Amino acid sequence: MIDHDVVVRLAEEAHALHWQMSGSESTGDKLASLVTRTWQQRLQEIHVGRFDVEYQIAPHLKQRIDVVDVVNGIAYELKVSPNNVHMEFYRDIFKVILARDNRLPNLKRFVFLTPERSAAKLRKGMGQAVIRDGVKLGLVIEVIGLAAGAVPASDQRRLAKIAEIDGKIKELQSMLARSAKA
Repeated sequence: MIDHDVVVRLAEEAHALHWQMSGSESTGDKLASLVTRTWQQRLQEIHVGRFDVEYQIAPHLKQRIDVVDVVNGIAYELKVSPNNVHMEFYRDIFKVILARDNRLPNLKRFVFLTPERSAAKLRKGMGQAVIRDGVKLGLVIEVIGLAAGAVPASDQRRLAKIAEIDGKIKELQSMLARSAKA
């Protein structure tokens, strides 16, 4: 049995092995493709039939999702480069929704993998609001930062939840302090 943390670890390994900022768009594209292909191949080697790579979201659309765990209903997108991450993130959410609505009704979770620096930006502001509101669309959205020696994905989720709860506690404390003054 392969778990979610293994999927993330394999993405981190492929990213660490092949990715480097090059300054050349052509080279960057080739390296990004190599990272993604390496990750996809490793997943398929580990568990044949569980992961569908380059999953076509609908018969009439040419858009694809990097990896779909067809057993657990999880879509994974790997954004290798730190460039234009926000645009890819929002587009990928729609790809997952279209895949779920057209071909894979059990698709309930979307995991966006990107370098940690970019992931940290997505977990703030509008990205944070979209992640939180994803449940209204019937989709759990998760952003995981890739880094060599990174915190395991399960710990990242726990830390994100703690930060969210901590924010709510501070908000409630502020409300209590205002009402005590009134």
